[in-house]
Amino acid sequence: MAPAPPPHPVPTGALRRPSGSFRLIFLSLALGAVIGCLVFGVQNLVVLMQRAILGFAAERRVVLPDHASYLRIFLALAASGLLLALLAPLFSRKDGPPPIDAVEANALRGGTMQWFDAIAVVLPILLSVCFGASVGIEAAVTQIGAVLASRLGRLLKRPRSDLRILVGAGAAAAIAAAYRAPIAGVLYAFELVIGTYAKRTLAPVGAAALAAVLTMWLLSGQDKPFQLDSPVRAGWIDYPIAILIGLVAACLGIAIMLLVTAVERWTKPMPGGDAAARVVVAGLLTLLALRYPAVLGSGHAAIERAAHGDIVGRQALGLLGAKSLASAASLGTGFRGGLFSASLMIGALLGQVMSWALSAIPGVTVEPNLCAIVGMAALGASIIGSPLAMVFLVLETTGDFDAAVLIAMGAVTASFLTDRLFGYSFATWRFQQRGLAIDGGQDISRLSSTTIESLIRAPGQVVGPSAPLRSVIPALSRAGTRGTVVEDEKGRFLGVVDPALVEVAAAAEDELPLVAADLVHATNPAIVPTTTLSEITALLSADDRTTLAVFDPKRTGRIVGCVRARDVFALASEVSDAQRQEELGLAGSQWPRSTT
Repeated sequence: MAPAPPPHPVPTGALRRPSGSFRLIFLSLALGAVIGCLVFGVQNLVVLMQRAILGFAAERRVVLPDHASYLRIFLALAASGLLLALLAPLFSRKDGPPPIDAVEANALRGGTMQWFDAIAVVLPILLSVCFGASVGIEAAVTQIGAVLASRLGRLLKRPRSDLRILVGAGAAAAIAAAYRAPIAGVLYAFELVIGTYAKRTLAPVGAAALAAVLTMWLLSGQDKPFQLDSPVRAGWIDYPIAILIGLVAACLGIAIMLLVTAVERWTKPMPGGDAAARVVVAGLLTLLALRYPAVLGSGHAAIERAAHGDIVGRQALGLLGAKSLASAASLGTGFRGGLFSASLMIGALLGQVMSWALSAIPGVTVEPNLCAIVGMAALGASIIGSPLAMVFLVLETTGDFDAAVLIAMGAVTASFLTDRLFGYSFATWRFQQRGLAIDGGQDISRLSSTTIESLIRAPGQVVGPSAPLRSVIPALSRAGTRGTVVEDEKGRFLGVVDPALVEVAAAAEDELPLVAADLVHATNPAIVPTTTLSEITALLSADDRTTLAVFDPKRTGRIVGCVRARDVFALASEVSDAQRQEELGLAGSQWPRSTT
């Protein structure tokens, strides 16, 4: 007897092909290995250049050697500022868009980057950090990894979704190699560069990060960057202290980000422009280096010393203030780089300062090294905007997994308060300063590249400005959501009738002496056929209108038709759904499937 068929058989045509690509995995592995070699080369190049230019490797020094010359430090920093000013025309396009980073490329260009984006970003960073400016090199290695991944994907004609994944994999490999922290690199890609997690993206991004770390281990050994001598022990008192550190870290992170912008504003009107401002900052950094040499360069040596408890008390407080000022002044005057390593250093110093201050309270026993690693993760989460990546970066670089809960508490507290009080990380804050509404690497380019032209329809009804209320009411009923437009005798647009006003007027006991011109919306947004879905959805989300008029850009005061809010949101939902299916690796996703 034949077995009974299942009660709800699945049609053969409904079965989807498995997602994922072995080719993408192998490509990510090769990419990670190459990026690991590049990161190793860049890190060693910076050390060699600093020794040649400054006379010592600032990356590996907390105390200046006896042969160090402050005049040489000042001249090196001043020369860096002047070189950046002289070479600035080479790092910008006259007729094209400015260079972009991995987050912007994934958000606005579907992962497409050019070699120019690497040259125009990496060279200024190297010119800054090799000459001693208080900036980090992580932005440089991340840019190298992202551009290499994007160009390789374009060369192999990978689809848009794969290109975005590859850019994330390149950035993950760079961070993972720089800190020997593969999990942190993967989470950095998900939280910032790709902007979302999908099961399909885990294997390629993870493969790239692991390959990069294994390559670094082969080239430089398996030592952890900030390995603690002994594991720290946490007590019950440490849990509220971790939350307190997260709170202070959020406030300090916000202050540093605002200080960068303030320095830009203060130095903009300075005679001589950016070059003169950088020479002034060169003098400031030299003065700070007299007492706190660790302000020069990325400060990796100081991170390790602070985490180990070698920089404590007043010394930690002074270096914290000096590094915060030096980094803000460097970035605010146009030295190129990032705050990744600076946030780790300042966070470790903050933890030491907090432990020093709390130890003064009778009966309170605080573990300084524990506070330092919690501070690293907390301030990093505030400034970088990637709390999970910062938690695992601290765990992987220090090797102290026993403190995982405390580190997570500090990072989550700092991340939440920064979002609540400020709303931006350093990267998204800089985007906002440039007029870009980007919160991460989420792909918003499809909504930004899809126009409303296909949604334009003729208005439901057209009435004259002097039409009485009793004539407007039936016209509004016949038009429905297609809108009732008011035009004068010459066909010039005067407005769209507001149904809410008509309803209020119709409900009056006595007929009001109102005409159509009195019943239109007070304002009319400047919508044209080339307006994008992202622009109009943002407008409609802040308004309750059901219909918007679309103006003719070639004829002032004339419209080409109207768009309905429901059509706009339906198309936006369809585009987003198709994008989501593609990100999940579902076959046959196309966008948009319809525009009606």
